[in-house]
Amino acid sequence: GFDGIWLSSFEMHAWNRLPDASILNVADYADAIGKISDRIDVPILVDADEGGPSAINTIRMAREYSKSGAWGMCIEDNPSPKRCSFYGMKAELEKPNIMMGKLRAAMEKNNKPDFAVIARTESLIQKHGHDVALERAKMYTDTGIDGFLIHSKSKTPDEVLKFADMYHSAGITTPLVCVPTTYNQVTRQQLQDAGFSLAIYANYSVRATINILEKMFKQMAEEGSLSGGNNHTVEMDRVFELIWVNELKENQEKYGS
Repeated sequence: GFDGIWLSSFEMHAWNRLPDASILNVADYADAIGKISDRIDVPILVDADEGGPSAINTIRMAREYSKSGAWGMCIEDNPSPKRCSFYGMKAELEKPNIMMGKLRAAMEKNNKPDFAVIARTESLIQKHGHDVALERAKMYTDTGIDGFLIHSKSKTPDEVLKFADMYHSAGITTPLVCVPTTYNQVTRQQLQDAGFSLAIYANYSVRATINILEKMFKQMAEEGSLSGGNNHTVEMDRVFELIWVNELKENQEKYGS
């Protein structure tokens, strides 16, 4: 029932048992985008980290991601080399001219009509405050981006709701985006009422998968039987449905192999 897919850098790295530190490259992401876009119909928004070391790197990202089937990409003002905002990130924001150059490069050099570019600021996470966040918002939205993401790891939604009020009071009309991972008690209605156009529900899929797999394999090992995992699994028919076995059968009948 969701409107789109967030191809998360955190999750992409976690699935490969790597820290979220730009270890995977453009080809890794393009491969994942291509496989996902072939199997789903909803838009894919790619977490493009800091857009690479320079706008020259951003150009290749935008071209490859758009060619692979992505609907858009999000670039953050976290200086290169990027580190996850939940650990080890630098204390300063990217220089405005470098960040805006990356945004323009992504907008102008992608290979897809209406490819969306979203700018994300780490100002609140880095404790630079709301005024700096709003200053960055004005600069980034002036480039013509399609969305502005205000990031926060506060335990409550108060600081993003305060920013949303400042953002709209400043007359900025670019759609506002948030990622309510740490303030996850906030409702969609609250965010809509505050003027947010998009909320990204990030990293729960990998965290849920780890939870269920650890419980299942632990129970199987303790009981000494595969049946120890029965309460954690779906029927095979559900798997067949997800991987489109009926389409396979239809194609076999149609094409004779």
